[in-house]
Amino acid sequence: MTICLVLAACAALPSDARAQPDREQVWSLAIEGNEIYSDLVLKNQLATVTPNLWEKLRFWNRGGHPLVELDVRRDVIRLRNYYRRRGFINVRVNHRVETLGPEWKKRVVFTVDEQVPVTIREVDYHFASGGNDTFAIRESRTFREAVQRHAYRPGMRYESIREPEVIGRFNDLVKNMGYAFSQVSVEARIDSARLTADVILRFQPGPRTYYSDLRVEGNETVSDAFVTREAGLEEGEAYSLTGLQDAQQELFNHHLFRFATISLPEQPQDSTLELLVRLRENPLRTVEVSAGFGNEEKLRGQLSWIHRNAFGEGHRFTASARASFLEQTLGLDYLFPYVYNTKSSIVISPFAQHLLESGFELFRAGLTNTFLYRYNQHTTGSATYQFTRNLELTKQFDASLPDSTQEYDLSTFQVSAYYNESLGRDQEGWFFQPYAEVSGPFGLATYNFQKISFDLRRFTRLTSSTMLATRVQVGALRDLAADSLPNNIRFFQGGTNSVRGWNRQQLGPKRARTDSTGFLRYIPTGGGAMMGFNIEIRQDLDALIRNLGVAAFLDGGQVWNTLRRLDSRPLQLGVGGGLRYRSPLGPLRVDIGYKLNPTDEDLNRYRGVDYGSAWDRIGIHFSIGQAF
Repeated sequence: MTICLVLAACAALPSDARAQPDREQVWSLAIEGNEIYSDLVLKNQLATVTPNLWEKLRFWNRGGHPLVELDVRRDVIRLRNYYRRRGFINVRVNHRVETLGPEWKKRVVFTVDEQVPVTIREVDYHFASGGNDTFAIRESRTFREAVQRHAYRPGMRYESIREPEVIGRFNDLVKNMGYAFSQVSVEARIDSARLTADVILRFQPGPRTYYSDLRVEGNETVSDAFVTREAGLEEGEAYSLTGLQDAQQELFNHHLFRFATISLPEQPQDSTLELLVRLRENPLRTVEVSAGFGNEEKLRGQLSWIHRNAFGEGHRFTASARASFLEQTLGLDYLFPYVYNTKSSIVISPFAQHLLESGFELFRAGLTNTFLYRYNQHTTGSATYQFTRNLELTKQFDASLPDSTQEYDLSTFQVSAYYNESLGRDQEGWFFQPYAEVSGPFGLATYNFQKISFDLRRFTRLTSSTMLATRVQVGALRDLAADSLPNNIRFFQGGTNSVRGWNRQQLGPKRARTDSTGFLRYIPTGGGAMMGFNIEIRQDLDALIRNLGVAAFLDGGQVWNTLRRLDSRPLQLGVGGGLRYRSPLGPLRVDIGYKLNPTDEDLNRYRGVDYGSAWDRIGIHFSIGQAF
């Protein structure tokens, strides 16, 4: 109401009382006649811009977008060139300026007459060399696929701007077949009368090349042979552009190296090939300290001591301690970075841990042995054997019973995979993480069970500043009732990174804890099956405040005792929103979730008596990092 009154008062001001620009301003922008390319695409090519909604509402300052006729004429040329580089050689672009009400308020309109584009009539592939090399390239599956899929095919529009793309595609293809000195060029003959183009792709593959000399510079604590082994390069191996890029990435990912490049120095163009590997090593020993906060763990911190070249073998040894109000862990990690190739590694990790949850307290110690295989930059798999000894203190629900102590051993095989389509800090595309666990190998486990779960996420960019993030989580303990298993094995839901609106592990079945005075609180019991989902819209607000963003979300989930009892409890939903601030440590996040369909247990109602408050419907979550 206050905002409406302010706007109404502003509208009522006499025209001479409002701030008037001292020159003509661009108030709106339009493009007419375009069919192939949208207004949004074409406006991105223009230097002329219009004020946003906030700038239009600032009646006291409307001088930020002056109309400059020279810039508008240059925009006409920009649009014309944009079309011509995409095959519309006869395009016509003009403009006009219209007045909107006050004389200073202008609307710029660009008119486009696209005309008929140039179409590719014929494509030829010419090779400078003949014989077996030409035959091998032409008959390869990758070459035939490229011929069927590249941008210069008969019947397609001829776009000069696509030439680097076509050259790069075929050049990479030939280099991946072993021709390090390959050169590809494009020649186009355009008939402007018939609006057709004949395209010739010329190939100069040069000789097929093999690695003959691998020189290494910058290594201080490891040998040349160690470096070439970690890169996966061997003398006598055929050259491959992709293989060389993978080798550089392997070195760059190695914990010992801070910087790594592989290049081809100047050399004669013959069948032998010299490579130059340049490195810069990380410090051998470092101490790392990190800290964070959140409303679940409160304050958390970690202290690590790292040796990156243990025993001079390139192995990594890490001793670490991390602590929060939920978990305290001491651990050692010993990494063998090379098993049978550069993509495989083994980690041996003894540890001790104390975990304090709302329904139980756990002390455990054990040994984890993990085999890791990084298939590529996007996909990693692992196989783990873990043995732990556990002491669990479980809170009982009846006031007449003391808390129970349970000792048990776990011997489990765990298999997991990780696929992430995005490589940057801002996630886009698919994320998938399946997991399976089997307990009981070697007869060392107190409990035998099978556990499976998966986490599927999709990040879709709706606009340059808007992201749709979705996630589905499913898990189950096979053919077992959760009541027969320790709490640490069961599934729980709810919390800062789960279904918001509920606090940590508070969504799902609960039991009342009482004492001599009566009801105290509800304690979550977990279950043998769970499902959860999240739908979140993330909006950057950089136009208003740099690095600030907002989010709106709908979360849902449930925990069941077994898979056979999925109909016993409906999905529960939480809705809300929050703020995000991009800091050097990651997004600082505050979310407020509201329970749409809480149970009596969620609202702290016990035997018809309400022990709760209005705040029981609300969950406030703050942390560093996105929810998922």
